[in-house]
Amino acid sequence: MRTFDGFMVVLAESLFEIKRLSVASPAYQEKERELGRYCYEAEEYLPATELRLLKGRLGITERAWRRYKDACIAGEA
Repeated sequence: MRTFDGFMVVLAESLFEIKRLSVASPAYQEKERELGRYCYEAEEYLPATELRLLKGRLGITERAWRRYKDACIAGEA
């Protein structure tokens, strides 16, 4: 998954799944944490240009990206 295409697949699948969940559900919170882990991994393995392209293709705003990462951190505390 350490490639652009790998991150595209896992993030697209997770974004699709999270849209089907209730915001108040534990499953939603777990999916947000999972997305946050993927965001951190993408930042670690992809060059900045590919990271911007990934966010753009998936329609993820900077605000949403940070929210997912924050959920990941909160889940580890």
